[in-house]
Amino acid sequence: MLKIAFYKSRKRIGAKAYCVDTRSILAGGSQKYFDTKQEAQRFIDRVSKELVINDTDAWSWNFEKLRNAYLIHLQKELRDGERSKSYVQEKERHTNQFISCAINGGKLADMPVSDLTKGQIELQLMDQLKKNRSKKTVINLMGSIMTMMSFATKYGCRETNPCIQVQIKGDAAKSKRKTKARRIQPDIINRIIAEMTPEWQLTAKFACQTGLRQGEQRALTWGDILFDENKVRVNKAVKHRADVGETKTEAGDRLVPLTREIKTALQEHFIACGRPNDPTALVFSHKQNVPREHAFRNQHAKFTKENFAFSKKPGQPHTLRSGSKLTHAHFLKAVHQACDAAGVDWIRWHDLRHYYASVMLKVYSKEIWRVSNYLGHEQVATTTNIYGHWIEDQTDNAKEVDAISSAFG
Repeated sequence: MLKIAFYKSRKRIGAKAYCVDTRSILAGGSQKYFDTKQEAQRFIDRVSKELVINDTDAWSWNFEKLRNAYLIHLQKELRDGERSKSYVQEKERHTNQFISCAINGGKLADMPVSDLTKGQIELQLMDQLKKNRSKKTVINLMGSIMTMMSFATKYGCRETNPCIQVQIKGDAAKSKRKTKARRIQPDIINRIIAEMTPEWQLTAKFACQTGLRQGEQRALTWGDILFDENKVRVNKAVKHRADVGETKTEAGDRLVPLTREIKTALQEHFIACGRPNDPTALVFSHKQNVPREHAFRNQHAKFTKENFAFSKKPGQPHTLRSGSKLTHAHFLKAVHQACDAAGVDWIRWHDLRHYYASVMLKVYSKEIWRVSNYLGHEQVATTTNIYGHWIEDQTDNAKEVDAISSAFG
């Protein structure tokens, strides 16, 4: 797949800094440098046209060349606004997984596209695709492969699509949802948070002591922090394409108790932000808390006057997209750097939610339904499936806020 690389070191000495490497897709390809990104993009467009539109020998393409041409085609659709970035990234991941399979003692990447049959997919490739994947994931993967093969028929690589009516037989891997959550000990959590920068410490503690999903946490506004009731209101979430919508489930709309530590920290932060009287104002911001409208460059993701709790800039929620906004990768980087500094194994940001669940199950071992409500699960069975191995037989008759605060103390 052709990409534009930018070299700061070349820019500093006045050399051409934008590079396109064609060696992976063209015989005799090379690295070409350009003064501007626009020039590099025009070059990619021209190469794409030569590869996809004007290639009269498409019947001889192997799967590696098909993959490259298909991804270039998707990149053009992305630039034209016909596809989202997440869609293109998913197709790239799936096609790379597909052509990495082995077939007939060799690599599928080297096999002519016109030679692949439906029988070979079912008998030789399917077992490799199903390995360590849930059935739903395999179905999604096959959907991506079918789309690529439709592209192949359109551009003359073969006459028919071999993926049509392919059956996914046998048992796929167990769903990830049924995987038991990993318990992280309190001392490990404390060591990790202690190594975080101040701007991330409150973010991480909030996740540990409320159990909100990452998207829910990023969509919070000051109006959602109910100081008088010692609760946080959850009624929205940042979605995959950066827009703000409903929570993951109907049960996701909920009230979650605030611990004394988090309530105090939020009150101090509220004062530090200048006591904003706008309930839609930012709770956490890297700059001054100034509400403003912001529209994302992606046409699918536009924001109004709402401002969000966890953000990199005013009016910009943490998103899963790249660009100037914080991404999921930023969350991972924050926690992974802290893990390295603390000398412990890496954890995921979602493990902070699991930690919350483990503590709550100690507090409410006799009232699992309450823990399920706080986690936003639609069914108690979901909670027991994920965390059932943590449930302990103990009773705690303390009041709710005191019990939870003591457990985290």
